[in-house]
Amino acid sequence: MNILPIALTPKKILLIGAGESAALKAKNIFESDCALTIVAKEIIDPYFKNIEVIKETFSFSHVKDCDVVINASGDESLSKLLWENRKKYGFLLNCVDMPKYCDFYFQAVVKNHDLCVSVSTGGAAPKYAQFIRNIISAVLPKESKNFYENIKIRRAKGDTNIHHKGGKVLLIGCGPGSSDNLTIKALKAINSVQIAMIDALVGKEIIDLLPKNCIKIDVSKKKGCHKLLQDEINEMLLKCAEDGFCVGRLKGGDPAVFGRVFEEAAFLTKSGVHVEMINGVSSVFAGCLAGGITPTLRGFSAGALIVSAHLRENRFNSDWIELLKNFPYTIIVLMAYSFASEIVKKARIEGVSMDTPSAFISKIDSSEQTTVVGTLNRLEEMAKFCSKPAVLVIGKAVAEAAKMPHEGKRVILDA
Repeated sequence: MNILPIALTPKKILLIGAGESAALKAKNIFESDCALTIVAKEIIDPYFKNIEVIKETFSFSHVKDCDVVINASGDESLSKLLWENRKKYGFLLNCVDMPKYCDFYFQAVVKNHDLCVSVSTGGAAPKYAQFIRNIISAVLPKESKNFYENIKIRRAKGDTNIHHKGGKVLLIGCGPGSSDNLTIKALKAINSVQIAMIDALVGKEIIDLLPKNCIKIDVSKKKGCHKLLQDEINEMLLKCAEDGFCVGRLKGGDPAVFGRVFEEAAFLTKSGVHVEMINGVSSVFAGCLAGGITPTLRGFSAGALIVSAHLRENRFNSDWIELLKNFPYTIIVLMAYSFASEIVKKARIEGVSMDTPSAFISKIDSSEQTTVVGTLNRLEEMAKFCSKPAVLVIGKAVAEAAKMPHEGKRVILDA
C-alpha cells in the first residue's frame, strides 16, 4: 500500500461527493497545481455553493483521462465498484474512511514556506494524523521564509554544509502569577514548549500548564542570588534552539517591562535563531487596578512613568526621585521594596513633599495580595505591612484609591 505523496507532478483528479469530507479534500487539492473535477448528485456542504460541480450520478464516463479518483460520497458499494475497475480505467483510488479500497492514503500536511511535513497513520486514524500535524505546525517557526531563501542561495553557490538551526525560542510574558492573567496567545505558546527556562516570578499555576514531557530549567534571578548570568542563559537558549527544540523563555509580567527581552532576542536573532515575542499582563497595571489605583486618573495625573529602583549589582537607582517635585504624573516603581529607606532619604534631600500619596501593592495575583496606602514619609512603615515582590506607586492619583473597589487585603494608613 502506497502511503507516499503521489502528486510529484500535477494530476487530473476526480472527486465524487459534495459533503463535509469532500470539502476537506477539495480545499487541499485546490492549493496544489492539480486539475480537479467534482461530481455529486447533490451539494451538501456550503463550501461547494460557489464552486463548479457536475450535478450527476457518477458514471465511468467521468473518469476519462483521470489519474486519481477520490470517492468522498460515503457510498461503500460505489467504492467497491471503483476498486474493481480501477486498473481497467487506469486510475489510482482513494475512498475516504475505507482503507481496503485505497491505492494510497492522504496525509495530514504541514506546509511552512518551502518545508513540507506529512503525517500518515496508514488510513487507520485520520483525525489523529491531523492532531499530530497541528502539534508540528505549532512547533515550526511561523516566519521562516528568509531562512529557506538563504538556504537556496547558499546551495546555488555550492555550499552544502548548511548548519540548520531548526528550533525556535518563544519569549513568553506570563503575567503577574495567576493563570487567569495569562493571554490566550501565551497559553498556546506554553502548550507547544519542549524546553522551558523559567524566571522566579512565573506562577506555579502557569508552570503546571507546561506539557508533561517538557524539560523545566529554573533560571531565576533574585536579588543577591543569580543562578545563571544573562550571558549563560543566552547561550543555553541558543544551544537548545540549534538542537532543534522549541524553547519557551517564561518571564513574569510583560517581557518588554524590565524583562531582558532585548538582550535575549537581539542575541538569538544575530545568531540566526527564529524568535517569537509574546506580550504578557504587566504587574504594573495588574497591580494598580487590583489595588484600586488608576495611574492616569483624569484631573489627578496626566500620565504614568515606569521606572526601576534597582540597577545591576544591587545598586540603587535614584535618578527618578527628583521628578516627584511638582510632577503631574504618576510614577510606578518596580523593585522598590528593598529600597524604601533609601527612597525616603533621597526624597528629603531633593525637597520632595513627604505628604505625596504612595502605595505598595505586593504579592500581586496571589491569595496574599496586599495594598498599603499612605504617604511618602511613611514608606518604611508601609513596607512592614506587606512583602516583596511589590510595586510602588507614587502620585496624587493614589489618594483616590479608597474610593475604588480592590482585590485582596488593603491597608490605608492615616495621613
